[in-house]
Amino acid sequence: IPILLAGLATLGIGIWQLVVESALEEVLSEDYTSGGALFVASGILLIALSIIGVIGAFFKWRPVLLLYLAVVFLVIALEIASIAYVFAKADDIDEDQIEQDLIRALRRYYPSNNTAYDEDLNDVVDFIQDGLECCGITNYTDWALYSPYTMQLGRLPASCCGRDEPAACPVNEAFTDDCREAFTEFVQDNLIIGGIIGTVSVVVEFSLLVMSVVLFKAIKNASVLTHAGGDDK
Repeated sequence: IPILLAGLATLGIGIWQLVVESALEEVLSEDYTSGGALFVASGILLIALSIIGVIGAFFKWRPVLLLYLAVVFLVIALEIASIAYVFAKADDIDEDQIEQDLIRALRRYYPSNNTAYDEDLNDVVDFIQDGLECCGITNYTDWALYSPYTMQLGRLPASCCGRDEPAACPVNEAFTDDCREAFTEFVQDNLIIGGIIGTVSVVVEFSLLVMSVVLFKAIKNASVLTHAGGDDK
């Protein structure tokens, strides 16, 4: 049961990471994934293994339990490798590349009545500005430099003022923080959070693995005592 709960938690972490990664891919050209796919695969595998482990423990099948322990250990090793990759990636973020990615995003940000309108891209850009309370790349003037939205409509997107409705955003009400730095920190924080959660998950899984080893030894000792008692008779 504990391994089943760890598997469900790992699966949930992986799905959350995949959702974030999918959104980031709309803007980022660099791969800043945090191992979401590996966490999902590990979670599914742990859930399947927990069922096998329960069956093996109930019927006291030592070969099944031994296989169960070996695969759980392999899963933990893969997760550790993924976590190491995530933390290494968090230390290797190229802010200049992110700036270029944001410039490309602004150039693709069209009004909804334009045939080149990309709703997913616009939603991500709006999420960045609204959620991080920033506007433009270095400031709001970047919209006039790069975006067909401002060039065609002569105004800033509503997300520059933290608004949802497609209304004008006055320059004097626009966020003053630049999105380059804020978004770089967001990407880095997402990687670090994924790594920390993964580390906690591995610690829990390793603790459960130790408990499983103790259970395996107890079953083995009980089997030896049972055979010894039978021989004495």
